[in-house]
Amino acid sequence: MNEDLKNKINETGSKIDDKVEETSEKYGIPKWVVWVGAAIAVSAIIKVIF
Repeated sequence: MNEDLKNKINETGSKIDDKVEETSEKYGIPKWVVWVGAAIAVSAIIKVIF
């Protein structure tokens, strides 16, 4: 895999994790709850689109 692509993926992952942490702190819930909620939302969107 291209080194530039790896860096871009890591950068994007860090940004997403920062948003998850921010949301977790804002609502006072564990990070895993935010991750599970996001996964369910993405699954629902994919199901609607396809």
